[in-house]
Amino acid sequence: MRLPLAGPTRVTMVGLGWVAAAVVAGFIGITAIGAVGDGIVGFSTTPLSAEEVDRQLAASASGGDQAGGTTLPATPGPSLGPSPSSTPPGATSVPPGTTPPVVPDPPVTQPPAPAPSDPPPAEPPPASETKIISTAGGSIVTRCQGASPQIVSATPAQGFEVEKDPDDGEGRARVEFESEQLRVRVEITCSNGQPDWTVETD
Repeated sequence: MRLPLAGPTRVTMVGLGWVAAAVVAGFIGITAIGAVGDGIVGFSTTPLSAEEVDRQLAASASGGDQAGGTTLPATPGPSLGPSPSSTPPGATSVPPGTTPPVVPDPPVTQPPAPAPSDPPPAEPPPASETKIISTAGGSIVTRCQGASPQIVSATPAQGFEVEKDPDDGEGRARVEFESEQLRVRVEITCSNGQPDWTVETD
């Protein structure tokens, strides 16, 4: 037959039970904290303090945010000018993937052909040397321009009058000196570009 415990002994047993329960609870808590610390920083046999556990949990939370792809909204910076893709004023924008229209080259105009000009006039043949024809009615200075005789001058003698008949296309020229008593007629032609003449007296 078991005898009931005395009063002080019973109190001691109850206190020991509370102490044992507290030790077990502390051991369980330390074990749990160690498990959490091992999951964060790897396997470790060294127990961590409460402050170290808080720091590692905060670091794990920030790392989870980064691993989860959380992106903070970008703060728009100051605008430095129009973007490269902006269309300048007055320019025609072309939608992406669209071929711009081909502008044909302006037609090439040929300058007008020069109108045919008239051939330059033929230069007159050089004049021959002058010749002096002396007669009783006066003197004549003549020359030939090709086949045409020319009267350069006709000077009548004293008492005579002169009358000239230049070449009119017949290839001859005439000079006539006349006084009260005498008439002198001179006919001039050209032979081989040189003056030739005949003199008649009445």
